[in-house]
Amino acid sequence: MRKNRYSWRDLIGEPPLCEGGRLASIVFCCDPRKKHCQILEEALKLLGITVDDFVKVMLKHSKPIQEKDGTCYGDLAFCPSMEKSSKDRDYALMRLNWSLSRYLRYKFSILKDLIPEDKLDYAFNTRVLRQYAVELLDLETRKVYKAFALGNLKTGTLMLTEVFKEEDLKDMQVESLLSKTDYVGVRIPKNLVDQLDELVERGIIGSRSDGIRRALMLYLSALKTSVKQ
Repeated sequence: MRKNRYSWRDLIGEPPLCEGGRLASIVFCCDPRKKHCQILEEALKLLGITVDDFVKVMLKHSKPIQEKDGTCYGDLAFCPSMEKSSKDRDYALMRLNWSLSRYLRYKFSILKDLIPEDKLDYAFNTRVLRQYAVELLDLETRKVYKAFALGNLKTGTLMLTEVFKEEDLKDMQVESLLSKTDYVGVRIPKNLVDQLDELVERGIIGSRSDGIRRALMLYLSALKTSVKQ
């Protein structure tokens, strides 16, 4: 592995560890002294880092900040990924006059202290939570549903990310979807979620994910057209 292969840019768009992020996203994790997290503990085991050593490195880079919603536990070192909503982080960055790149450079400096350079490749290519295609059995109706889930079989963690209705599977089976798609954790304003739910109730779109996919495809198509012009 060549030297300096990775940089702060590799953290752009990185989801939290608990939402499918790579091991490198441990720099966005909560303070384990205040919130127990089995996913963080598993990530540290994979990297050969103790919880105490993790806390020591985070405290070495400590930047006390004001609490607005408790998502950073009073310290910028424990603030989450930009893919997750955080009033603590956003207010702190505004007060510090930090850009997104400055914040990610800060987080990457923590990562370099946490993980030896020869393990960075492993950290950027390994996840605690993997994506699965699962079948759910409703014990009352005996009806079977197909779904996507994020999970870790070793720890017994499994979180559903999308459940498919029977009509959703007429043209594309789960196996085909898995080979042609990827899961991306994303935070969107609550008012947009409410609008999506209203469209689902009216039968205009099949699900939140369906609506987001359609909107993104239309946006990218329009963007490509405007660039060509």
